This record gives sequence, C-alpha cells and structure tokens, in this order.
Amino acid sequence: MTATTPLDTKPANLTPQETSPAVSLRVAVTRIYRALRMSAENNVTPSQASALARIEQTEPVRLGVLAHLEGVSAASMSKVVESLEAQDLLVRVPDPLDGRVSMVQISPTGRKMIQELRSASTRAIEGALDSMSADEQLLINASLPVLEKLSEILQARQGS
Repeated sequence: MTATTPLDTKPANLTPQETSPAVSLRVAVTRIYRALRMSAENNVTPSQASALARIEQTEPVRLGVLAHLEGVSAASMSKVVESLEAQDLLVRVPDPLDGRVSMVQISPTGRKMIQELRSASTRAIEGALDSMSADEQLLINASLPVLEKLSEILQARQGS
C-alpha cells in the first residue's frame, strides 16, 4: 500500500525558492509539455518541433532570422532545417528580395503533421479534463486568461 501526500505538503529540505509558485508552475508546465509530446506519435525532436512552429508563424523566413528567433547558431539551425527538409516537412523557396538566398516554409506534409500533432494534443488535454471534477475544470477555465497573460509577458521579454 502506498501512502499519498497532500498536494500542498512540501518536503522539509527544500529552500523557499524551490517551493515558490514559479517553481511549481515551471514543473507543471514541463510535465504537461512532456506528456503532450508523448501523446502524439511523430518523428520530430523538440528542436525540430520548435523550429516548425516558428516557421509557421513567420514563413517564409530566412535561416539566419529563424536561428535568431530560436536563439541558436546559424549552423545549428541549418542542421535542424536540413533534417526537416529530409522529412519533407518544409521546403526552400527563393527570397523575393535576393534570389541568391533561400527561405524556408512549411510543406503540405509539414502542415498535415502540425495539424495532427495539435489534434492529438487537444484530444489528450480533453481526456485529462474529462477525468477532472467540475470544480477543477472551472478552476482551469478561470486561470486561462492569467496564463495567457503570463505567456505574453514571457514572450515579450524574450523578444527584448
């Protein structure tokens, strides 16, 4: 028989920083992200998934700009893009301002995969929500605007 621990009980050996709401939120978001990644069958790494999402937001985009937006070196981004291109998830197109330079955009296969990943994640979340009480679901719904604001603040700080 396994003993259960109330959610509000923290181990005595943790520092105040380790028990802060920020730490709890970071851990929860990380665990949710991992669970969602595992719920969708795909052959992309987290770096590739991030690059695909960024390309979708800004396409077509130059590799250098994409590397800057993702916070990685141009060489690292080039490897990620090559692997995505090899999987037929994106294509290179000429830069309309400079034909010597290529840009990348999502391929039809990539768009289909992105949609499938989003659908699988949504279904996983819906299933988890269905297993929660009505009160818990209301708490999550009430927290969504605040979480969206937190996301906007973090994104704005990342861009500055």
